[in-house]
Amino acid sequence: MLAAFEQEAKQVGKPRLMITAAVAAGLSNIQSGYEIAELGKYLDYFHVMTYDFHGSWDGKTGENSPLYESPVDTGELIYFNVDYAMNYWKNNGAPAEKLLVGFPTYGHNFILQNPSDTAVGAPASGPGPAGPYTRQAGFLAYYEICTFLDSGATQAWDAPQDVPYAYKGNEWVGYDNIKSFNIKIDWLKKNNFGGAMVWALDMDDFTGTFCKQGKYPLITTLKNGLGQQGSSCVPPAQPNPPITSAPNTGSGSGSGSGSSGGNTGGTGGSGFCAGKANGIYADPTNKSKFYTCNNGETYEQSCQAGLVFDPSCSCCNWA
Repeated sequence: MLAAFEQEAKQVGKPRLMITAAVAAGLSNIQSGYEIAELGKYLDYFHVMTYDFHGSWDGKTGENSPLYESPVDTGELIYFNVDYAMNYWKNNGAPAEKLLVGFPTYGHNFILQNPSDTAVGAPASGPGPAGPYTRQAGFLAYYEICTFLDSGATQAWDAPQDVPYAYKGNEWVGYDNIKSFNIKIDWLKKNNFGGAMVWALDMDDFTGTFCKQGKYPLITTLKNGLGQQGSSCVPPAQPNPPITSAPNTGSGSGSGSGSSGGNTGGTGGSGFCAGKANGIYADPTNKSKFYTCNNGETYEQSCQAGLVFDPSCSCCNWA
């Protein structure tokens, strides 16, 4: 593949396409799934999925993306942290400058067996309640976590692992915030890793209305910490068409989920797609919105700021 990309670059006179891979962070998965040194010869970047280390599947509370191991970790759990995973990749043949650290904009929640036992590693009876937008038990986007915090949850700092957690009643959530992002950024730079990747854009507070920290507070923290404040996007000559299949929920690196299906406004509410064939339709009342119809279900979607829906290409185009 690398040779083919290099040949294509010569033919078209453009920079070569990059070859990257999203790779596991769990030790057993790394050992059984990758020839690290060989991959290091050909990949431009390793996107290490350093999240989903702990979730309701553990039967006890735990942090989604701890920087270091916890004092309560035993056995293989001592390997379930960002520092160990990234250094394992580096020490086994992946060049540090090609290793990108995964930063999650979501957390995992749990139901405590005993509401008075709120520590990291406390017994949990199952996943916490689904958030109102992501609608998946045991999983909350950062903006949903902010709502949980505003509801009166007690916020705590997990000092050994350098990440926060919070609890209220019998619900407990482990997550990342601006403070933990900054700590990880400093650690990343001290270890000379190549950079960072995020799961996922739409899990951050993209409107700025939930957390009151501005738009995309976590991703902005990451961008500023890595010295990318001045970068900006240039409108393409021809915008890419949207994916025409109905949105769905994606997954992260482990047993938990780490992504939702895009900039959607929910399904089935308007009944717009009743009786219509599958496809993409303009919103007759709002030029910046459109509907994806799939088996009669209505998926309302919005173009990014400055774009309008163009029926001629079934895509968002420049106004």
